[in-house]
Amino acid sequence: MIEELIQSGTKARSRSIVTAVIDGIAHRKLAPGQKLPPQRDLAHDLGVAVGTVGRAYAELETQGFVISHVGRGTFIADRRTARTQDAPQSAEPIDMAVYRVPVPPLDDLFGETLKAMAAEHRPDQILGSAPTAGRFEHREAFAHWLKRFGVFATPDQIVLTNGGQHAMMAAISTITHPGEVIATEDFTDPRMKMVVSHLDRRLVGIPIDQYGLLPEALDQICRTQAIAAIYCTTRSQNPTNITLSLERRQAIAEIARRYDLPVIESDVYGTIMADVDPPIFALAPERTHFISSLGRIAGPGMKIGCLVSPPDKVAQTQSGVGMSTGAATLIMAELGSRWITEGRIDEMIRWQQAEVLRRVSLLTTFPVLGKAHAIPTSPHVWLILPEPWRAEEFVGAAAAHGVTIAPSHSFVVGRRSVPHAVRLVIGSPPSMDLLETACERLERLLNTQPRIHGDTA
Repeated sequence: MIEELIQSGTKARSRSIVTAVIDGIAHRKLAPGQKLPPQRDLAHDLGVAVGTVGRAYAELETQGFVISHVGRGTFIADRRTARTQDAPQSAEPIDMAVYRVPVPPLDDLFGETLKAMAAEHRPDQILGSAPTAGRFEHREAFAHWLKRFGVFATPDQIVLTNGGQHAMMAAISTITHPGEVIATEDFTDPRMKMVVSHLDRRLVGIPIDQYGLLPEALDQICRTQAIAAIYCTTRSQNPTNITLSLERRQAIAEIARRYDLPVIESDVYGTIMADVDPPIFALAPERTHFISSLGRIAGPGMKIGCLVSPPDKVAQTQSGVGMSTGAATLIMAELGSRWITEGRIDEMIRWQQAEVLRRVSLLTTFPVLGKAHAIPTSPHVWLILPEPWRAEEFVGAAAAHGVTIAPSHSFVVGRRSVPHAVRLVIGSPPSMDLLETACERLERLLNTQPRIHGDTA
């Protein structure tokens, strides 16, 4: 990763050096005990001052990623052995079940923004009602923000929502009808399953591989069953962390056209990813409804999202917003659009990227947990359990050891068998110490045999 930084020819800062090293650890390109270049050598190769490299190495050592030995150099640390024996322990169960992301350190930003909003608007302009789609200036800010994901839409195509789940409910409730079938990945977001069940729709699961939803399986389902819509997560899918390849995105768009189906594309988990490939929305804009939100960036309490629809479908999906929780709250819409316009959301994205990278790099130091399907921009990982562990046994054993994990069957669509795998939310523990404690407990458990319970014959 450092070589890539050198070859890029860009002016390196201490922060970029820190990120390159952590990224290397997360991608398993830098292993514990590996020696980093001497400060003077790296400074010469990067064309920066020795002090710049020194500050980067010092920050990496403060965070526990490297350890320096006088006269020997700087080495990648084994974070588990470097941890002090009296590290704080938790009497309460450590939650790795509920999907949470860390909240950025906002310092005075939150209060300053609220003061500015109060100074510039009357209370009724912030606490009053809003148009169902949201105010134009707020939708305009979101339209500008969505361009970074390849979603080029006018403000008139955007309906603001009270978060991603609200957008999902609005789309499903208006694009499909009760009793109809929606095709989706055969492992999917439990909240999506809840929304579909609440709205009296049904799901059919489409098999996936490492590149995402299988087009031939989707085509067969569309050919043999009455399908009302296709729902898929393009990036960092929950729970598997799969990102659809460009070829799969193109294939899904082609199948949707062939059978004249709408596509609901969720991107609530991919908002901090860098992705050069276009979303399905860009490939089939005449039939794709795109869902995003700021909660993954600013924290779970940031309940503001959006639903982007084809121009001739906006009135239809807008009615879904009105029928559910109603228009997005003005105070959240104002807060989110200000932070977009002022570049604060960009700062939070960079912070989230660094924070998740730290957590993934910690996970990779464990021999078994380190094999989980993790990506450096996702706060959840998908772990295939080693023999002879079964999913339900491991979830129960983890709970007995003070770590809660979501039951694996909650991700399964239909009646297919529960995989011998679990999703771990590494973004949920509030501190790195608690995350490390949870990982140590799970690692020990994975290296033991499950205890058999029940009556014998």
